[in-house]
Order: sequence, then C-alpha cells, then structure tokens
Amino acid sequence: MPDSAAPAPHSDNDTRGVPLRFITVVVLLLCLLAYGVALNGPLFFDDEPNLLSNQQVQIDGATFDSWRTASLSADSGVLYRPIAMLTFAFNHAAVGAFTPFSLKATNLAIHLLIGALLYLFALALLQAPALRVHRLDSHQCRVVALIAASLWLLHPIHVSTVLYAVQRMAQLSTLFTLAGLLVYTRYRLRWAACGATTGEIVAAALWVLLLGLCAVFSKENGALLPWLIAVVEVTLFRGIWRGQSGRGLRWLGWLALILPLLLVFALYLIAPEMLLGRYGGREFTLSERLLTQGRALWQYLSWMLVPNITGMGFFHDDIAISRSLWSPLTTALSLFAWSLVLGACLLWHRRYPLIAFAFLFYLVAHSMESTVFPLEMVFEHRNYLPSVGFAVLAALGIVQGVARVDALRLRAVTAGILGILVALLLVRTNAWSDETQLARFNVINHPLSARANFFYGNALFKRFQQSRELGLDEEEQRALAVTSRGYFERMHVLDERNFSALVMLYQLDTQYFPGLAQENDWLETMLILAQTRRLQSSDRTALAALVEFSLTPVAVEGRNRVGRLLQQLVARYPHRLDIVALQYRFVMATAPGEKDAVLPLLERVAQKNPDNPYALAYLTQYYGSDDLANTYEAIREWMRRDQLRRELPVVRAMFE
Repeated sequence: MPDSAAPAPHSDNDTRGVPLRFITVVVLLLCLLAYGVALNGPLFFDDEPNLLSNQQVQIDGATFDSWRTASLSADSGVLYRPIAMLTFAFNHAAVGAFTPFSLKATNLAIHLLIGALLYLFALALLQAPALRVHRLDSHQCRVVALIAASLWLLHPIHVSTVLYAVQRMAQLSTLFTLAGLLVYTRYRLRWAACGATTGEIVAAALWVLLLGLCAVFSKENGALLPWLIAVVEVTLFRGIWRGQSGRGLRWLGWLALILPLLLVFALYLIAPEMLLGRYGGREFTLSERLLTQGRALWQYLSWMLVPNITGMGFFHDDIAISRSLWSPLTTALSLFAWSLVLGACLLWHRRYPLIAFAFLFYLVAHSMESTVFPLEMVFEHRNYLPSVGFAVLAALGIVQGVARVDALRLRAVTAGILGILVALLLVRTNAWSDETQLARFNVINHPLSARANFFYGNALFKRFQQSRELGLDEEEQRALAVTSRGYFERMHVLDERNFSALVMLYQLDTQYFPGLAQENDWLETMLILAQTRRLQSSDRTALAALVEFSLTPVAVEGRNRVGRLLQQLVARYPHRLDIVALQYRFVMATAPGEKDAVLPLLERVAQKNPDNPYALAYLTQYYGSDDLANTYEAIREWMRRDQLRRELPVVRAMFE
C-alpha cells in the first residue's frame, strides 16, 4: 500500500472515539424529543388566511383540477408559492383536515432533511481550496459537518419556523436553495482540481436551475440562490480551475456578487415609485426601514451566537423605528459596524475565508426580507437560511479551538454546547405547545409589543368564553374578563391607532362592563381614527369582527355608528374590495331594502377588480339567480381575466 494511503496515527488531539453514527442518532432523537412536545400546539396568525380559511387548499385530492387550484391558492407572494401550497394540500388530503400535528410533523420532517443537507454541504465546503490551510482529514471534516448540522438543528431560534405551520414556505425554499448550493459546490470541487467538460457545465447549470426554480416556487427567497453561489465562489474557490487561479473567473464571481446591488440601485434611480409606492400602508418609509434593518441584523446575529430566549419571541413590533441616522444612536453605530465587517471581508477574505463566507452568506440570505421591500421589521424565521454559514463557522471554531488541546475536551465542550441548546429549545417548544402559554411567554419577554399584548388578551378572552360555556365559577370568569380587557387596553395605550384593540374593547365593554362602556366611547374613537388612519392589513380582520358583533342583539345601540364608520371607510377607499364587501354585508343584514344603493358601488368595484371572484360573488348575490344575463357576463369577464383559474372553487360554490 502506498504511504499516502496509510492510516493517520492517533494523537493526543485525535477526535476519534465516539462513533459519529451514534452521535447522529442522539442528535436526531433530541431534536424529535424537543419538537415533539409542541406538535399539537396551536395554529394562528397567518395560518388562518393561508390554510384554515383557504377553501381552495382544503381538498380531498380526488381530481387534478383540485390540485391545480390548490397550488395557486396562496395570496402571499407574486408567484403563488405552488410547491409549498401543494404540500399543504397533501396534508389536508391525507388527513381530511388541517390538524396541528400533521402540519407541524411535516415541518419537523423537512427540518431534519435540511439538517442532513447541511451536513453534506458543510462536508463539501471544508474541501474547498481556500480551507485546505486547516489541514483537516476526512474524519475531522465529518466531525465539523456533524457539529454544524447539530448546532443548526437544535438552535432555539428556529422554533418559530418549524412550529409555525405556514413557515413551511421558508423551510422548502431553504431546502431547495441548500440543495442547489450543494450541487454547485460538489461540481466546483471537481472543476477546481481537474477542470470540466461542456457536458458537466451544462448538467450543473440545469441542476442549479431546477433546484432554484423549486426554491422560488416555494418562497421568493429562492431567487437568492445565484447570489449565494457567488458568495461561495469568491470566498472559498477564488476562481481556481485545474489547480490554478484564474483571474477572469475570480472577477466574474465578484461581478456576480455586486451586480444585484447595482441593479437595485439603478431601479431606484430610474423608477423610484416601484419601491416607494409600496410603502403606502406602512407606518415607516423606505429609508427608515433600511436604517432599522441595520440594527435588526445585529439583533438576529446576537440571538444566533448567544441564544437568549428571553429576547426571542413571535412578535417584535416593539423594535424602535430608526427615524434618522442618530435616532436612536445605535442606528449609526450598527451601520458603522456593518461597514467595518464588509470592509474586513473584502480586505481579509483570503486570510479568513470562512469568516468572510459566513458574514457574506448571512447578509445575502437576508437581503430580500431585510432591505427594500415593505415587510414587517423583524421576524425570527428570516434567519432559517442565513444561520447556515455561522453554523459551519462555529463548528470549525469548536473543533480547531478545542481539539488542539485534547479530544476529550472537544467532546465535553461539544456536549455542553448542545446540551444548553437542547435545554433552551425545550423551554421554547414547551411554550409553543399551548396558545395561552405561548401568548404569556411573548408578553412577558416583550411587554412593549402591542401585538404580544393583543395576542395574550385574545387567548385569555377565549378562555373566558370557554369558562362561560362550561359554567365555571363566576369569580373566575370575571377575573379572566378583567385580565383580558387589561391587555387590550394596554395594546391601545401602546398603539392608539390600532383598530384591533378598539374593537375588542368595544365588544367587552358593551357585553360585560356596562359601566366602562359609558366612560369609554370606543366607536367614536374609531370614527375619528377612520378619517386619518391609513388602513393596515390587520385592520380587515378587526373591522370584519366589528361588523359581525354589530349584528348581534347586544350591540343594537351602536349599529348606526358602525354603518357610519363603514361609509367613511368606503368614501376613503372606494376601490378596496374588502371594505366595500363589509359595507355590503352590513347593508344586506340591517337594511336589505336599501341594497339598490349598494349596486353602483359593487359594479364599480367589480370593474376595478375583474379578476377577483369575490366581486363576482357579491354581484351574483345582488342580481339573483333569475338575472342569468348579468351573471353570465360577469363570469365571462372573470374567465377572461383569471386565465389560471386560481379562484375557480369560489365560482363553483356560488352555484352549488
């Protein structure tokens, strides 16, 4: 046997000892155990519109047409996220309903699959030319890769991705993106050593294209795959081809890395309204969002490196908006720190390639949800993919920093870190096992979050309603009602312009606190607010609840003012179908004889929303089954506009 094939001798710093397969099984069991306690936890927030109220995805799978409409039933995203929606449709078809267990167990399975891909990806990365300086043998590479996958799988920051059913979209996008990176890296290792044939380049491009499309059609973040490939290229391969550095290939990688930034900047200069116009429904501007994200990105990173679960949570609307570079002062400090990081990555990427890779991977993976698009400021699930680079970096740091001392210490340190992660993970997953417990966990850790206060108040209100149905002690009932109301009032104090808190306070005071109802005229507050407040996405649910409550006997005294409120909103938003629909529902329930007055508005909205079948549904209800000519004309126009037939089940339901 050649000398090069001889086994490496054992040394004091040898990492061999405990079989890696055994460690893998232990990590998988720990992950299953930690997440298993919460698989029957609640469905809430975006789960409602995307799954529970989405009849198009609730199929039995009997026909191809049902699968097709299910795949196109998402309202979020410009591409409808069909792959993710198909998996949800599969859950419903397999079980016959959307149960928390089936949805979250599927998410957990995807999480474990991504962990396996991360292991393979890390194993490939460690063989890149830039990392050969570390001189890791094959066993040490497997150790680093396993630690990286374990850190990522067991990190508590991913709880709100795995146990939040609808975030399967982010999971699947990460799955296909990581698969695309793995394919590229494996091909690239061969090309760095031996070059490539035309067939190999074409095959690699087709695989990356296919996996990239799967990622994009799961969630739009998948479009970042080519940009992330550029990060891998410039930091770890450096244009090396057939064992030699190629300047042209290296510069091509840098161009691919910089080009997206140049394109966004050019778009802003040429057509700024395409970016700025999207901020009409937000309480912040584009510049304020960009300034705030500088701080948010450091916050995410701190949660990754030092997983303080008291700072984590489902709602983060308590983050202070950066109104200028100096307000708050940490805005300028955070941006200055990021400029130093980027400068260091550019200057020292050859000396510290994996550090440069981790930071650039993190920033690029965040670039879609943490830059120009008018999304919510902070959500933990956005770190699902960006955390991959730091998982590999941390694993290599542990192995090289500790194994040099002795292997026993390596095993002890690794076990200690994973043990801490598992303990923190169990605390978080246990909170996610119950709606009230999760709400309480959030409001304790984020007392200044308006949404966290509303979430907990609503959970207590549900318990209050259940206690009334079960006929429990009246004192206990009243305590729940009072406590629930206190959190809604606190939300109102934190966000005086939020309709959700006002609607709940109006309901509670009208039904259960007549004395407080006389002191607080919540309807009048809403009437004043409707004149100036720009409607938010959450207001639609609140206003719908207000209309339904106004139709109950207990709310008859305020019914006229609810009608005035709807009139004000329709006058401000005459082309918003959701607002016009609420007024239509209210008029048909309170004064059906006046429905003729609603017809012109309905027709105008239908003309402005010709591809929306709900406009068609309202017109059909008005016309009645006898007016076949108008109904036929409306359906014909809808079919002309909605060529994908995304809303076909809605139209069918009108004639059943």
